Amino acid sequence: MLTILLITAMIGQGQSWDSYGINFITVFPENIAFYYPRTPVNTLSITALFPDTKVEVLVSEVSTYSDTLPAGKPVNVTLPLGTEEYHLGSTSQTVRVSSTGLIVVQSISKKGDSVQTNVVQPQKNHGTLYTIPSLNYSQMLNTFYQSARNVSKRYSSFRLVIINGEYFIIYVTIVKLARNKTYTLNPYTALQLQTDGTETAVYSDYKVAVMMTHPCVETEECRCNMVLNQLYSDRLQDSRFVVPSILNTSNFWLHVTSSVKTNASGGDLELSTVNAYSSKLLSLPSLQFESQFINTSFPAYLQLVGPGIIVEPISQYMFSACYLAPVSSTDAKALIIAETNYRDSVYIDGDLLLSSAWSTIANSVYSSVLVPLDDTHVIWHPSTKIAVYVFEKSTHVYGGPAIPLSENPDSLGCALVPSKFDIIVTPQTWPESHQYCKLISDELFSPSNEGAHAEMASILSNDSKNERFWIGVRRSLLKLDWYRQKGNSSHNLSYTRWGNGEPGVAVKGMCASVFPNPSMDFQWKTTHCCTLLKSICYTRAQYFSLYFPISDEMSNETDSNSKVPKKKV
Repeated sequence: MLTILLITAMIGQGQSWDSYGINFITVFPENIAFYYPRTPVNTLSITALFPDTKVEVLVSEVSTYSDTLPAGKPVNVTLPLGTEEYHLGSTSQTVRVSSTGLIVVQSISKKGDSVQTNVVQPQKNHGTLYTIPSLNYSQMLNTFYQSARNVSKRYSSFRLVIINGEYFIIYVTIVKLARNKTYTLNPYTALQLQTDGTETAVYSDYKVAVMMTHPCVETEECRCNMVLNQLYSDRLQDSRFVVPSILNTSNFWLHVTSSVKTNASGGDLELSTVNAYSSKLLSLPSLQFESQFINTSFPAYLQLVGPGIIVEPISQYMFSACYLAPVSSTDAKALIIAETNYRDSVYIDGDLLLSSAWSTIANSVYSSVLVPLDDTHVIWHPSTKIAVYVFEKSTHVYGGPAIPLSENPDSLGCALVPSKFDIIVTPQTWPESHQYCKLISDELFSPSNEGAHAEMASILSNDSKNERFWIGVRRSLLKLDWYRQKGNSSHNLSYTRWGNGEPGVAVKGMCASVFPNPSMDFQWKTTHCCTLLKSICYTRAQYFSLYFPISDEMSNETDSNSKVPKKKV
């Protein structure tokens, strides 16, 4: 049995955040919207990250869709009439999506020209503790319009939707100021409750999804729009946020919620204190003109609240390197936030974003820019993390954060699975090492440039034994010239790191090894192929292919002096 030491490079700190998975569950709550009683149209947009992914959609545990999807092509699944759930209490009217490979899912609820979209979080992102924002509809109306409104009891407040995505019974407690209440959720069911403003938290004995919804929030006289917002669990709270300026739209307020007493400051926000398990609507007068950097003294939960829309600001630690930006209309824009020093290296699909419209965000290292979108795109950065929002329609705006696909920057694009090294500590001959690396990974590693050699050196520096390692470099049996062996194909040797007197003549060996000693600069040495040595295997990264597939030749072939792709396709 061979012994393998798996080494994976970790970039950044904190919990990794992405929105892909293989199991999803959601609910389509009541949507009165603009043209009641028009028939609602409820849709799922599903995008597979890898080819030949089998997807099944169940509504109330009845299969309504099953197909094998290609990679990178969003597929719209229209759900049966009656999927919408407007009753309060327990319901089995849930929508469940499962797949054989990684997918991302967006829900789209339409009624007339009223549209709400929501990134459905995979079950891996569900939580057991949620602090509940106290959103009061009457207060919102008075805040937005400075006039009293008569609101019926049915629509006087928001609703909570709690979803059990597991195949067993779980118990959920609604923490209230007066008296807590516990509910039982059967497998794959949901609970819809009318809030009264005293709810402070949701706690469950196992992971659940929690949504806030309102069937009809007024946007202007005689018109209304559904609001749907999937909450983040408390484990994802942060204290640093870049709050986006939404299409120069006024009438937005910042809603701050925290489980502990905290202060909020930054931008043109007046310093405010939020008590534990309470919420505040705070004014950001300049938000319609520019994005703002906001701090809280303790981790908190922020929402941008406006007529007919709630937007979750992406916290700083939840920034990602790559986003899928889905578009469901012909009037869409993406708001991109990037570090000012690196903002000129943002890519949309395979093209560099060239814009002179970037605006710096005060008291931060960030800038933001608004760009039009005509279709679904991938927005990514090769060397740093960014934030991306998608907003649609210039009036009655809807949308929010784009779908994060990859946390770690990669110079070739959107890396879904990062590259990794496997150090094989059991000595083998070069042919045995080559075959074994093909069995467990892609290849016996051979550096193709200065950056790749430095990456190998950093891995080998962690090994305490001064023993040589095989690399994927050897001589041709016919011409005796050196070449790189990558899997089943051979390539010209354009980069070398031979030691003094190397490479030796053929009688000294037909293969190459490296000595893991920093003082010797990890130089290569001619070695007899039958020598028993350790080896280092390499698995190439896997990339999202909406815009262009990464070929084997492009993998590990970056320009070491640049953090952008060597070539565009």
